[in-house]
Amino acid sequence: MKNINRRNFIKGSAYLGAASAAAGSVAANATMGSLVPTYFSYRKCAVIGSGFGGSVAALRLGLAGKSTALIERGKYWQYQGEDTFPVVADAALNGDGRTTWLGDVDGATGNYPVSRYTGLLERINGDTTHSVVGAGLGGGSLVYGGVLLQPRRDLFEQVFPFINYDQMDSQYYPRVLSLVSGGTIPEDILNTNQYSAIKTFIDNATAAGLTVTRSHVGFNWNVIRKEVTGEINPFASVGEYVYGCNSNAKNTLDKNYINQAAATGKVSIFTLHNVTTVKQTWGDSYEVHCEVLNELGDLLYRHVIYCQYLFMAAGAVNTPKLLLKAKALGDLTGLNDQVGQNWGGNGDELMGRLIYNPAVNPIQGGPPCVAAHDTNNPIKTVGFMHSPSSGGAQGLPDGVRLQLHMAMSVPDALGSVSYNPATNAAFVSYPEAANQLDRQAHYISLAKMQHLDNGVIPGSAIGSSSAIWHPLGGAVMGAATSELGEVYGQSNLFVVDGSLMPGSTAAANPSLTIAANAERIMESLIPQLY
Repeated sequence: MKNINRRNFIKGSAYLGAASAAAGSVAANATMGSLVPTYFSYRKCAVIGSGFGGSVAALRLGLAGKSTALIERGKYWQYQGEDTFPVVADAALNGDGRTTWLGDVDGATGNYPVSRYTGLLERINGDTTHSVVGAGLGGGSLVYGGVLLQPRRDLFEQVFPFINYDQMDSQYYPRVLSLVSGGTIPEDILNTNQYSAIKTFIDNATAAGLTVTRSHVGFNWNVIRKEVTGEINPFASVGEYVYGCNSNAKNTLDKNYINQAAATGKVSIFTLHNVTTVKQTWGDSYEVHCEVLNELGDLLYRHVIYCQYLFMAAGAVNTPKLLLKAKALGDLTGLNDQVGQNWGGNGDELMGRLIYNPAVNPIQGGPPCVAAHDTNNPIKTVGFMHSPSSGGAQGLPDGVRLQLHMAMSVPDALGSVSYNPATNAAFVSYPEAANQLDRQAHYISLAKMQHLDNGVIPGSAIGSSSAIWHPLGGAVMGAATSELGEVYGQSNLFVVDGSLMPGSTAAANPSLTIAANAERIMESLIPQLY
């Protein structure tokens, strides 16, 4: 399969994209005193968003011979060496706009001024918390930790009673892993000093009676091995794996699903295309209105893409935002009142544990690759994903190390996403007070490891709120859509991303389940498309 290169993406570049649509008609609009052209084009199918749902949809449509537009608001982060991506260690402090999607402060913390850029992470405000979502070709795969964790059967069947777990286990999870996974952590890497924090987590969780799982990850361990042995400069192995990965170890979706979609010859990829609205038009077809930007976020021209079938995959904030905006404008009239509802953060809580173990390397190698579930919690099952920290000893006494664990559980109460016409922005509401049992369950499970390695839990582990990095819901199956993602009240309109998940993917990181569910949906839908 040929690799993605500049030629593959010339249709979607902000500077040359007009060439692909020039055959269409052109209108000139007066905007801010200048003429901004609008181009029109047509595809049988359009997919908005290129993350774990959209990339799957694009590949399966392309393989089925359907002309498809894959529309991504962010840029193509083609690997070009060790400064391709920002790094966590200094990105915010140095005002690196590459971290942030068209914001004035960094998306991750909201604390540091940054230069305006079409960067990797968008920050969405909320009432009790805020959420962050990815931007760029490959969507969330650019900014996730690489975890491809399959949920436990018991929790999956609790959250998704209408989906056959055996089928997911035997067909759809393996299908995704075959394209994205680099496997579980090899023994030789686990036994190096750089990964001593992960090995300590395995020992502690096992001693505490938790069930330990080595997760598949979307990273190339052979590249990481070269980092560990000193053949190349270290990035993933020193905790720099969030904003892409400058050793090129991360198996982002542009390298697999999207690459193969482009190779079908049926999928046109449009980057730096920021969708402003979608609209139902004649014969149950749709218009997708895009502002085409340069990398600084300046408007270059507009592009309206007509399609017969529209697949929403902009993520669990921006998919409901676009649907609710279209409803407010009267452009989609069939949506029910469940759009925007059943939204949550996967029961996530980032928790810290201090241990005294001088043998643990203060710089912790990534990506996250080991999970542990406590099935004997008196409140509910809790999962932990060890989260390597590049600052695992900063400001701590000699020999003291910080172990970060992402707690996950099925939340008790869910929130919502709303759309504010005045600000043209999404707003997230999450009932933290109604989820205190979740937080108590997290603390109970974490406390089982507290005494190991002379450990303590600093402060209150049921403390302050944190960002929602795993937003889920807003167009949930069985509420806003069918079990195959077809939006109730709207023919030929489908959702294929994390918006379908009811605020949870069963105490596991969401990416693998989002992609596998998209595989399930596309396999059923494609024979119905004519």
